[in-house]
Amino acid sequence: MSLPKRFTGAEEELHESASGAAGLSDFGSSAQYMPGLTQLLNALDEDGPRFAPGGREFAWNAVVGALVSRLMLVEGLRKHADVCLQTPRRPLVITGIPRTGTTALHKLLSVDPQFQGLEKWLTVFPQPRPPRDTWAGHAHFRATEAGLQAFFKSAPEMRAAHNIVADEVDECLEILKQGFCSNLWGSSFRVPQYDRWWREQSELPAYHYLAKTISLIGVSDSGKTWLLKNPGHLMQLPALFEVFPDACVVQTHRDPVEALPSLASVLAMARRVSEGDQVDRQEIGRRELDNWASASEAAIAARASLPKKQFIDVKQADLHADPIGTVRRIYGYFGFRLTPETVDAMRRRIEESPERAYGAHKYAEDEFGLAPAAVRERFSCYMTTYGLH
Repeated sequence: MSLPKRFTGAEEELHESASGAAGLSDFGSSAQYMPGLTQLLNALDEDGPRFAPGGREFAWNAVVGALVSRLMLVEGLRKHADVCLQTPRRPLVITGIPRTGTTALHKLLSVDPQFQGLEKWLTVFPQPRPPRDTWAGHAHFRATEAGLQAFFKSAPEMRAAHNIVADEVDECLEILKQGFCSNLWGSSFRVPQYDRWWREQSELPAYHYLAKTISLIGVSDSGKTWLLKNPGHLMQLPALFEVFPDACVVQTHRDPVEALPSLASVLAMARRVSEGDQVDRQEIGRRELDNWASASEAAIAARASLPKKQFIDVKQADLHADPIGTVRRIYGYFGFRLTPETVDAMRRRIEESPERAYGAHKYAEDEFGLAPAAVRERFSCYMTTYGLH
């Protein structure tokens, strides 16, 4: 079907597109996602990005894709009705301001067979995880690989900055966005009106949705501990702990003067797919400065009333200097068993360093308006709390 001239009021067309793609029609409770969807569509029209050729199609397909994921989850839960009653116990959760080592730690821990994670293709097409040796022949897996190839063809520099692989673990954000109350939409597109709405919301419904999703995906691996990662958990620690009260949380840290320009660079690269050369780097810098300074402050406040024994802090510099030693500290703190075989597998991943296969992430630190003095002032509480001066 052809795209409507406006996103506003296109809810019916979007649902029809998603249903046609998935062959399903039940999106679950409309109250859980329609308010955010409507806010997003209005914002894409009223104060949205200046789309490059093909940009509107990219945004449309992103929304349709999230609706397809909802369809698949609801259908999966219908077939496995018992799993929605089984909230996974004691997940190991990695969070922290983006570009502070969350991905590196996540990928390193994911080689441990005692853990299970959210593989990228299963965040796109939620379903019980099939045996890994069958994935290559699975239509949904191949579709995810094709989608990633198309994305990286449009933004090849992204691979060096933040590579995404269909059969490797990815962020909870990919699930949380399906409730349309998520940081992902404001970081992917210029939608300040949506951002203002989103910042006033609780993401608790989305966290209940996340729990159901991982229960469905892991229905055949219920004995394995979940390994989850999402920088945005910083903003929603009360919701995280309401849904996963026994979570074991690793919070990573880095000087925000270094982390924020790196993040802004990644987002600018991603936005080029839909906005081309019209990406406003200064606007991205302003948004992310406010977003993550507020998130760090919210996390400090939340941690004051949450069990201290369920948190451990890791500096990115320590992770880089001694990754295995850092892993040992995390496992020892939470009581996870670290076998010699797992240590060997982790050492192999460190030596292979697949994230560096596409070169270095290069960017000009001053192009996002993130003056070091202003960043340090905005993050002063965070930097003092975690000894980052």
